[in-house]
Amino acid sequence: MNSTVRSNFPVTSELTYLDTAYDGPYPLPVVEAGKDFLERRSRGVAGRVRDWLEVLDEVRATIAELINAKPSEIAITSNTTEGTNIVATSLDLEPGDNVVWDDLSFPSNAVVWLNLERSRGVENRVVKNTDGAVTLADFERAVDSRTKVISISYVSHRNGYVYDVKGLADLAHAHGAYLHVDGIQAVGAIQVDVKRHGIDFLASGTYKWLLGPMGLAFFYVKEELLPQLDPLFGGFLQVTTWADDAHLYPREFHRSARKFETATVHFQGSYELRAALGYINSIGMDRIEEQVLRLSAKTWRGLNDLGFRMLTPAGPRSGIVSCAVDDEEKVEQVLNDHGIVASINPGNELRFSPHFFNTEEEIDYLLSVLESVLGRQ
Repeated sequence: MNSTVRSNFPVTSELTYLDTAYDGPYPLPVVEAGKDFLERRSRGVAGRVRDWLEVLDEVRATIAELINAKPSEIAITSNTTEGTNIVATSLDLEPGDNVVWDDLSFPSNAVVWLNLERSRGVENRVVKNTDGAVTLADFERAVDSRTKVISISYVSHRNGYVYDVKGLADLAHAHGAYLHVDGIQAVGAIQVDVKRHGIDFLASGTYKWLLGPMGLAFFYVKEELLPQLDPLFGGFLQVTTWADDAHLYPREFHRSARKFETATVHFQGSYELRAALGYINSIGMDRIEEQVLRLSAKTWRGLNDLGFRMLTPAGPRSGIVSCAVDDEEKVEQVLNDHGIVASINPGNELRFSPHFFNTEEEIDYLLSVLESVLGRQ
């Protein structure tokens, strides 16, 4: 990426930031959008709810275009897990049904489905990974006629493994089940097409690869499935028209994915997210994906050449690369001393996640630091 892109990310002048899978740093246009909203709010001229809802309409439309969906299939939520909970609570799951997920899932995903085991007697079937991968064949052995949902991450937060999304959608549909996808480690880093891959439900926060705010997310529902899902909670945003001027008696409710939106959301964040999505679109997801994959491949090769035990399968297809380290505290101190930001996760898993604003020179710097200070593992 050119110097203009780098100059829009203040973090690049201070740190070697390789941790977007944890938190995506704001580019300046997003900072300015937030500042503008706060400044106008401080003067009492930030607008009314109708103005804020118009921004949400723009955000829905842009997200829909980004993942090849319709705006009517997008609900604005607070976090990824909220979307997963909508799926779990809205489907008519009963004792004897089962949900299939895997041990590379994000912990919140596991909690949602395990709650159904306690509350409804739904069986949880957990597929075990082999060398950091969970194949279609692995899932096939766990799915049967009582499977109602296959739940996966598009990209594993632990090691960047990219699932066979289309194959799993076909597997689910062949058994009358649905495919639910946690997309937070994919959307904004690599190109996601919900139609081409047959995804039924996808939930994603916006504060990582989309470079948006915390406390704001989206939930995609395939259009033909909307009538089958009923919201668990209610609120005024679900109402399209009212029966009287006092707004006490709803006359008509949204039938689109907006029926899952209840009340006040992070409206300041919606202005920031609009700016973030605009910035991403100005660069183009094809260019972003190309840069992300180039940098993750370089990172993988370099770590492997240094002798690290790789946790990410060879030929990475996402922005996440993980390896195992022997001394977690020493590695963390080395990275901190050299201004390198990465994640060390439970089990001594060291995770790097470069985005499009990173450079090959930064990856070279990372590898030289690891080699000179730690030596070969």
